[in-house]
Amino acid sequence: MVIFLNPTVSPLPIRMSYLKVDRSILKLKNLTVRMVGHLPGRTSKKRGVLYDYWSCTYIAQGEGTYQFDNGPVQTVKAGCLFWEWPGSSFHFGPSCKEGWDEYYISFEGERINEWLDNGIIAPGKIMDLGLDDAWIRKIAAIGDYMDSGLPENADKAAMLLESFVYDVGYRMDSRASAVMHDTKSEFAARLLEDISTYIYQTWDEREFWERHHISRSTLRRIIREYTGYPLNEYVHFLKISEAKKLLLHTPLQIKQIANMLGYSEVTFFAQVFKKTAGMTAKQFRQKS
Repeated sequence: MVIFLNPTVSPLPIRMSYLKVDRSILKLKNLTVRMVGHLPGRTSKKRGVLYDYWSCTYIAQGEGTYQFDNGPVQTVKAGCLFWEWPGSSFHFGPSCKEGWDEYYISFEGERINEWLDNGIIAPGKIMDLGLDDAWIRKIAAIGDYMDSGLPENADKAAMLLESFVYDVGYRMDSRASAVMHDTKSEFAARLLEDISTYIYQTWDEREFWERHHISRSTLRRIIREYTGYPLNEYVHFLKISEAKKLLLHTPLQIKQIANMLGYSEVTFFAQVFKKTAGMTAKQFRQKS
């Protein structure tokens, strides 16, 4: 990650990760991450900026405004995400002297057209995702993959971006259909949704229950009640389900898939896969 100072943007160090390989050698052709950045304490505003690639921006602290072309000026607060794209001009930035804390991902590829066609992303709309470290962790993980400079990790970054965008769209759909009063089943649905964000991360049970302000026993009881699985078994079930998709639809090596899904030891991944799927990952790929 490149770290540098630019006092015209922020008084704090700016962090940036970018694509270090030729896009032509990547295995995933329909989606490429170009850049990932973190601008803590940003004080400057962008006015009439044009973009070569698509980008999404998540505000973790502070507030400000967002506008594209000559459209209405929209209010942005902490926990909001918005989009930028080629062909329009953008004006956005913090409205207070303390600035805001900004994370962004720049990307390109034909996959974006599918997201637009299916309404997964909504250009020009402020998406209030809420303040949640899970969003920042996933953006940081994409940046970590980009930092290595390895083609396979650039592909992993693209797949993690796919997951991130899907989670954003799913979160907004869930909020749009939510009722005013929080019921037990709705709380369970939120827990299950949040657990799914760990598919491409190492599962941290303590961090999870503490963030949701519940006890370990309550978390385990709810997951067992609504899924029929013990908690850790359910997490492995989600990860192995994702592993099956990757085995079927990508040329990634089994070790690469294990690492992507948060298994640092490929032997443990192999044990979990066989227990869950009834066969080894290699047998599953050959059989399918």
